[in-house]
Amino acid sequence: MIMGSIARRYAKALFALAVETGRVEPWSDALLALEQAVAASPDLRDVLSNPVYSREQRRAIVEQLASALRLDPEPTNLLFLLGDRNRLTYLSGVVDAFRELADQKLGRVRAKITSAVPLDVAAAQAIADKLSQATRAKVLLDRAVDPALLGGVVAQVGSLVYDGSVRTQLEDLRKTLKQ
Repeated sequence: MIMGSIARRYAKALFALAVETGRVEPWSDALLALEQAVAASPDLRDVLSNPVYSREQRRAIVEQLASALRLDPEPTNLLFLLGDRNRLTYLSGVVDAFRELADQKLGRVRAKITSAVPLDVAAAQAIADKLSQATRAKVLLDRAVDPALLGGVVAQVGSLVYDGSVRTQLEDLRKTLKQ
């Protein structure tokens, strides 16, 4: 809980700067790329979070990472600040909180779509369009595949779940037949 509130504080501060400079969407995208880069590299995560490495070593890595991702100075300064305070482990929470604030500001919601097989672009867009109508907001999809669904789709928007999976339909049928 404390970790979340600390991450939100950093995210709110950076978000205020993003709004002020008109860089909300680009910084949201850049922070996501940063989070993905860190998540993809166990060695990078170790250097950024392990107190064995000196402040200067972490700063050098952060500079290289920021340069490679072409981060603006403000997100880079956030990384330096997190590193200097041994709080780089909060990065994922900061990114998530920043993206939530950006989504609210830009009038969009995130939906997780899980299907039994990978969806093609047209099917995913059709689902996004239907969810946009239901939520009256632009929907950004995060897609996942779960063969255990057997068929159909499960869509989660916030705490609301639309379950059109074959697995759930079969389970409902089983319950009905037992009665």
